[in-house]
Amino acid sequence: MELLLEHEKGDEKTLIPAAILHDIGWSKVPLKLQKSNNESERIEALKLHIKLAPPIVEEVLNEAGYKKDRIEKIVAVVVAHQFQKPKDLDKQLLIDADSMADAFKEQFYSDAKAYGKTPRELYEFRKNNKFFTKTAKELFAKELEKRRKEIEKKGC
Repeated sequence: MELLLEHEKGDEKTLIPAAILHDIGWSKVPLKLQKSNNESERIEALKLHIKLAPPIVEEVLNEAGYKKDRIEKIVAVVVAHQFQKPKDLDKQLLIDADSMADAFKEQFYSDAKAYGKTPRELYEFRKNNKFFTKTAKELFAKELEKRRKEIEKKGC
């Protein structure tokens, strides 16, 4: 998110906490669903992590002293980060940041392991990530190219 905000005009006071908390709903999704090999259960888990996030986000931000109107903005951005094509720039930026993270080294190799894919298979899949902003697309491409070079070097 910070990399995006260096080049894009999003609301930093909304986006940084939203980026930090956007996946907090996973903490309440049953592990059985999170680890399921069943496609419909995985989709259910994705939907649940969005549905369960707002009260957790509200609690965390209330305890941190955020004002109600800011909390509402942050929650609105968090719930828009999956299954939507928002017109609002802040929501687009969170989606872009979330998708960009897929190419960074630690996340990339962690995802490969979690999804039972080889790095090459995951690379081929990640090449299809879509973005709202030119900045995110460019940053993602640079990081994904690093993963490609690593894969070629390791031969995996």
